[in-house]
Amino acid sequence: MPWNEITVTVPDSLKDAIIGELSELGAAGIWESEETGPHQTRLIAYFEQSTNLETVRDALQTLFQREDLSLPAFGIRSIEDQDWGERWKKSWKSFPIGRRFFIIPSWSDTEAPYDRFPIYIDPGQAFGTGTHETTQLTLEAMEVWMEPRRVVLDVGTGSGVLAIAATHLGARFVHACDVDPVAIEVARENLERNTTQAISLMCGSIDAIANDAIGFLLCNLTADVIVEILPDIHRVLRPQGIVVFSGILNELSYDVRQIAKMQGLSVLQEKNRGEWCALVMRKHGR
Repeated sequence: MPWNEITVTVPDSLKDAIIGELSELGAAGIWESEETGPHQTRLIAYFEQSTNLETVRDALQTLFQREDLSLPAFGIRSIEDQDWGERWKKSWKSFPIGRRFFIIPSWSDTEAPYDRFPIYIDPGQAFGTGTHETTQLTLEAMEVWMEPRRVVLDVGTGSGVLAIAATHLGARFVHACDVDPVAIEVARENLERNTTQAISLMCGSIDAIANDAIGFLLCNLTADVIVEILPDIHRVLRPQGIVVFSGILNELSYDVRQIAKMQGLSVLQEKNRGEWCALVMRKHGR
């Protein structure tokens, strides 16, 4: 069965909104390529032949007009059916992240540079390949703020990439949880291919963690979810424990920061990339 392939280069500030719109319009798959220009991403989306492509074009035009931008060149072509899994694998390459890590697809025989920790990832249907700014910000914060021998909790672990990184950075013990059972299975497979260290992997959320049990907490979610679980975050953190919040849009960072301060957390660092913000905060007390 032939497919319609749509190609459009978008500013990074609009990327997530456009990916969401393409998905809502029925895209069977969307690929990202950053080999364009600074602050731009090329999106390649695939639709069934029966899709009304003018509807797709009009929807994207509306998103650009809201930002006072013109819709860029919009490529459309018909292609034959392919082995999409194999094509996707060929498009996903190894890459460095932070100062100390190197992400490698699980099916690749690439070796990490001698001065970097390899993390072998098969993302499956879970978030967290390392390509997203929010994951990058979290890993970079871990490199600066995570001391060895800490008990670590990764809330919303997705692919497990952050939990794996924590083991490389010398965590004494790692807990990882996610409410999505598919993500838990993906994380389990990734953990098995990366580490022999015992990691507690749980389908659930932070409410199952004991009081004052965690020295370093990872929370790469969204602003609304972070605010919702802030009381539990404060509860499970030990006094002087550190939490890294990511997945926060820049325009929401002030609100999250203020609410977290009311929960007894103080800001150690704020870092931005693109439209995203990461906050590193510490729990008060001895």
